[in-house]
Amino acid sequence: MTRLTERCDVIIAGAGPAGLASALFLLDRRPTLAGRVIALEKAHHPRPKVCAGGLIPKAIATLDELGIDVDVPAVRVTAGSARTEIGTVDIPRGEVLCTIVRRDQFDASLAAAARRAGLRIVEDCRVDEVDEVEEGGGGVRVIGTRGIFEAPLLIGADGSGSRVRRALFDERRGQLGHGLMIDIPVDAQTSPEFRDHCYRFDFNCVAAGVRGYAWSFPCLVDGRPHLNVGVYDQFTDGRAPTRLMIEELRNAFPQIKIPSEPRRFRSFPIRWFDGGQRFSTRHAMLAGDAAGVDPLMGEGISYAFEHGRLVAAAALRYLDGDCGALADYDRVLHRGALGRKLSRLAFAARRFYGPRHRFYFRLAHLSAKAQQIGVDWYNGAYNLDEVPARRLIARWARAVLMREPVR
Repeated sequence: MTRLTERCDVIIAGAGPAGLASALFLLDRRPTLAGRVIALEKAHHPRPKVCAGGLIPKAIATLDELGIDVDVPAVRVTAGSARTEIGTVDIPRGEVLCTIVRRDQFDASLAAAARRAGLRIVEDCRVDEVDEVEEGGGGVRVIGTRGIFEAPLLIGADGSGSRVRRALFDERRGQLGHGLMIDIPVDAQTSPEFRDHCYRFDFNCVAAGVRGYAWSFPCLVDGRPHLNVGVYDQFTDGRAPTRLMIEELRNAFPQIKIPSEPRRFRSFPIRWFDGGQRFSTRHAMLAGDAAGVDPLMGEGISYAFEHGRLVAAAALRYLDGDCGALADYDRVLHRGALGRKLSRLAFAARRFYGPRHRFYFRLAHLSAKAQQIGVDWYNGAYNLDEVPARRLIARWARAVLMREPVR
């Protein structure tokens, strides 16, 4: 059967946070694009998504900027702890450190907001082929299960296993990490995570060969209290065996009734940022997990929103005839604040998950004020993640030597 070709101004592959944020920023900046931006989603909202669902303050700030409330059930975390071979670091109580949502509900809420703004989402549409074409001014042609789509510009926001990335960019398998996750029902009255509004991390698995960490987050599943527990290994190639990862997760949280059978867990890939790759071609850009997330912790939602902001700015310039806009997007991801932050997290991952990890964990335990600044920097609180490193060091020095407040 002949499939009709549909033309628009922008095609977005993937309707997760990165694709939807790109659309929301585009349509906010230029409402006349309503109906001219199409997102192709292989599933159907609300769609299952294997993810811990943590929104750090940087992500919440971006939602506020877009005028979007977190209108789904959520648990707000105001304290935390991180255990290493050297000891335990307690994150002080106070401001919200993380807002934990269920991704199927959160993504569906974002999709509804994007539809109201003028985004057309074609669901149950798997991307099968992607080509860049030069005739007629150039652009992209995407062949999906629901039709053929053509546009001057393509945003690849289709996740860690991105079809856009495989078709148009170099494929680097070494950048893939791996996660295992399960939800455990608990009594909110006795669970420390619910009682103390905290999340817990454990890095002891590094000594056993898992280059990552275990986590326990409080969450709500169908309105009932659960713990989302899981373990992250930064590498897929040569990664730790699944049974070892589960064993280390059980060792991290012995008081939680975590099963040992691998079939009970949900597995998912995590593509992390590599500054050696490209993020744009002549007619396409990568965003979100397709571009790469935080290598240290595997966090991706805040970066999805940041990519969306940058992608939208470059897309508008490109649609206005600026042929250098996409190359500028690539340069920003390498040299701008977002790229610098991800590169520093990659630097940290090589140290904390490397052969001398005990030395670096010991350094991390030396200063409580440095820990506080580090948490604020990671969360993007007060825009610290956009501050030059020398200013962060100066802030720490003043806090230690002159007893100035960290915040």
